[in-house]
Amino acid sequence: FFSSSHEGYKSEPPNIMASCFPARIKDAVVVALLCISLRMTKTDAALQIGPLLSTCVDSCQRGCIEIRSVQASRKNKALAVELKDKDNPRSALTEADGAAQRAIIGSLRSVWGKNLRIVGEEDDDEESTAAMEGMTFEPPRKDIFDDDIGETAEIDMSDVTIFVDPLDGTREFVEGRLENCQVLVGIAIGGEAVAGAIGIPFPAGDDSTEPTIVYGLADVGTGVMGAPLTRGPYPLDRNIDGVKYPRPHIATGDSTADVMIACKESAIKATGGSNVIYGGAGNKILAAALGEVAGSMSIKFGGPWDLCAPHAIITAMGGRITDLFGDEISLYEPDSITKYRRNERGFVATPRRSDIDHDALVAALNRAPSVQKYKDSIN
Repeated sequence: FFSSSHEGYKSEPPNIMASCFPARIKDAVVVALLCISLRMTKTDAALQIGPLLSTCVDSCQRGCIEIRSVQASRKNKALAVELKDKDNPRSALTEADGAAQRAIIGSLRSVWGKNLRIVGEEDDDEESTAAMEGMTFEPPRKDIFDDDIGETAEIDMSDVTIFVDPLDGTREFVEGRLENCQVLVGIAIGGEAVAGAIGIPFPAGDDSTEPTIVYGLADVGTGVMGAPLTRGPYPLDRNIDGVKYPRPHIATGDSTADVMIACKESAIKATGGSNVIYGGAGNKILAAALGEVAGSMSIKFGGPWDLCAPHAIITAMGGRITDLFGDEISLYEPDSITKYRRNERGFVATPRRSDIDHDALVAALNRAPSVQKYKDSIN
């Protein structure tokens, strides 16, 4: 296991194949949950965090299996791709997105019913949603953490939202950059990212190893199931020239928007480091959480499904994440996207121990006139 004191893997990590919350943090789980006890009531629609997280981990693994199945089929047929926005190549949607979402949401519904609020990135795909209604799913496991967490305070189901990104990094999947792809299943309680699972379908960048699932509970700790987590630092030591790209490394996407270019230039000037490219919001945040990079940032992302799970996990690892302007991420209420455009406030993420001070990095970014102009345009 690795706990909230995790400092980032720099060599071979432990291989954890099953439940791995250490017994010594059981009491910490109870304390953390009691911090939001005002939102908890004992009703027929109540649930506990251990069984809920267990089902999310199991469902996340099923999503990874669906994505790997689609990837395997590409050897015999072309991948079907459509654009949700015909003018935006970043809006790619594939059969893997739909298959993974059906597997995740269908399995969660099979155990929690329709009263549990689940928000998936591909909810607008009416064909996929209709297909799921006619399918039968084996209920996911609720007992993965029985020995580690046990009985805790009950949570009113109406306070819970599960955010699902069935394939974070769809464009990367289409382009064959498989190491960037992730499955994200996050748990928000009372509008806060509390727990989640990050599935890595292709830990080695291909199908030579089984998926890895990283899971965590904010302010408590994190763990791994499946194949060993061999990242950290990856892919930097293998693919980045340390002389040409001096540390500290700042991970971003490959956006050429003026405000993103200004952010990159400001970060490099302030830190003396260099910019490295990572695909996928979850992948960037996990890279920061693991200490692969000194920080990661993005000016916008798709929605709460992109951030909920990695937000909870980087917090559980002792790292920090804010929006681009240094404010706390406030994204997990049902109307936060359409009403407040909070996904356009981006994020800045840093590990527990970093060569970069989080607040100093945010301040450097916000000294750029184009960043201030961007901020004014979305407020």
